[in-house]
Amino acid sequence: MSGMTNQNHERRPYKPRMSPDKTYEEINSYVVFWGLFFSVIFALAVGYLCLKIGQTVDAFAPVSVLAMGMAVLFHRKNAFPETVHIQAIASAGTNIIGGAMFILPALYILHIEDVSFLEMVIPIVLGGVLGVFLATVFRRYFCEEMDGVYPFPSGSAAAEVLESDEGSKAHLMLLSGAVAMVYDFVLNSLGWWQELLTTTTFQWGQALADKYKLVFSLDNDAALLGIGYFTGLRYAAIIAAGSFFSWLVCVPIAYYLGGDHMMVVDGTSMLLAEAPVDAVFSQYVRHVGIGMLAMSGIIGLLSMSGVVARVVRRAVSDLFTKSSKKAAGLLRTQQDLPMVQIVFGSLLMTVLFAVFFHIMCSESLTQTMIAFVVVMLFALLLSVVGISSIAFTGNEPVSGMTIFMIIVSAVVMGSAGMHGKAGIVAILMMAAFLCATLAVSGNFMSELKVAYLTGATPKKMQQWQLVSIVLAGVVSVGVVFLLNHAYGFTGDGALAAPQANAMAAIVGPMMDGGNAPWPLYMAGAFFAVILWMMKIPPLAFALGAYLPMGINTPVLVGGLISYFVSHSSKDEKVNAKRLSEGNTVASGFVAGGAIGSLISAVLHIAGIDWFAKAWAASPAATFAGLIAYFVLCIFIYAMAKKAARVDA
Repeated sequence: MSGMTNQNHERRPYKPRMSPDKTYEEINSYVVFWGLFFSVIFALAVGYLCLKIGQTVDAFAPVSVLAMGMAVLFHRKNAFPETVHIQAIASAGTNIIGGAMFILPALYILHIEDVSFLEMVIPIVLGGVLGVFLATVFRRYFCEEMDGVYPFPSGSAAAEVLESDEGSKAHLMLLSGAVAMVYDFVLNSLGWWQELLTTTTFQWGQALADKYKLVFSLDNDAALLGIGYFTGLRYAAIIAAGSFFSWLVCVPIAYYLGGDHMMVVDGTSMLLAEAPVDAVFSQYVRHVGIGMLAMSGIIGLLSMSGVVARVVRRAVSDLFTKSSKKAAGLLRTQQDLPMVQIVFGSLLMTVLFAVFFHIMCSESLTQTMIAFVVVMLFALLLSVVGISSIAFTGNEPVSGMTIFMIIVSAVVMGSAGMHGKAGIVAILMMAAFLCATLAVSGNFMSELKVAYLTGATPKKMQQWQLVSIVLAGVVSVGVVFLLNHAYGFTGDGALAAPQANAMAAIVGPMMDGGNAPWPLYMAGAFFAVILWMMKIPPLAFALGAYLPMGINTPVLVGGLISYFVSHSSKDEKVNAKRLSEGNTVASGFVAGGAIGSLISAVLHIAGIDWFAKAWAASPAATFAGLIAYFVLCIFIYAMAKKAARVDA
């Protein structure tokens, strides 16, 4: 991150669709109703998907398309401002998902059944509201001051989708979106070609994995390819380098040095030398990535000390300046919630959580004060990491950051006398609060970037995000509560809830006297410092080291395509035009891919199974996947190169 902030950068020309000098009707009853309606719908649908298979779908793409369709159906004359805010309000339905779905099922997994619905809702809602405030605090820096540096792939894709409602760009968006929608639907619902292209599918690849513990994989999801195009080659390459470091360097070293170590895989004890590669990555090497992420947060916070100082000075100044006088000197597109509301709102959310913690979990005032300090520090530290991650790649390692917080909190609270069931509940409530904060602050920053790119008023977006977060928080906890009674999270037929199972596997043993892999965390932390000394952004590298290789390699492919497009002509203006056309295609991929995945999720929820399991697991399906993915890459490159020559 520091490598980024130290670069010389230029602000891009700022000509949003909605002029900063004009006033628009951005919020009305139509916007509020449909925004909250879609927020609830996506909290229900995506919440189930998250608990079922551990994957989520962003709301912006399908909601934007639905809102644009409704604007035509209802003959809305104010369609563009309304659509921008409908999708922003609806985004709360998926922004808050992490806090509820990643943490709360762990209570049931650990057979803790006496936590009430209200007790689950409180930390999620308080954390979500705090996330909105924290995103608002850093909005000006990330969205305006560093506009030429942070790519914001998801936010840029959302803005491209919203602005494609007319003209040739709309046709290109619809075409690329339709291609991606069909592609990802076939991928997830029919299984005509393999989604995760991996060398272990072939005999030679399996032999390579067995003998040398080397595995290469690529997820050929269309949306990931689009995100990679937005990310650009430089940071896509750094992210991929982190992934290659974990899988092609650290994993073989772990086998070489610790082959006689005993580990547990799916409840079975075995030698590390005999364990699958993905199990060694998840149980050992991934913790190195978590250490990198944590240290990257510290480095990022220190490197942004000037930014934090400016925010503090602005907050102090605003506390003694009338809000009407302050707003008078700002353009409409620069107006945020008053700083006095942000500061006191943030403190209020943290204090209210401390009161809740003291009543529900704490045995002493000392324990409450320690919990208050821990969540406050981690919320500030890790929100910077999460927002920066979203700004770089469009992804946010919420579960990894929360795992780190759980480990530290378990050690600290354990030393303060918390153990057993009471300690588990306490740590999970702290984790739910923090996870909701991180999930909302990072994802809402993308929406604020959309506001900047489209010319929407950030203050109005912030106000209604607060309302929608409260509603979506209650609904998301309701999903957990109801699905536990319907399916459960343990036993036959239970929902997988992979992130919550990981949280339960860590917090349970630690509160019963277990140990954390501190040497691996420290190794990752020291490596992050070395990267920073080499002026390599440690956060981008750490993201690659933490996430599975299959997610990182398509980002690299997308970055390579954007590089080839931007160097496809000797005329810089033509290159810029082609790169912009490619952005439109990439946006269509992100939107269409998300809609295709959502359709697959609905079919999955309905119990409709058309997936060709036997074929999808065969080498032939992998070859088909390679061909299909190559065609997808050629499509985005060819469509970008069709851009007409720009006159000087």
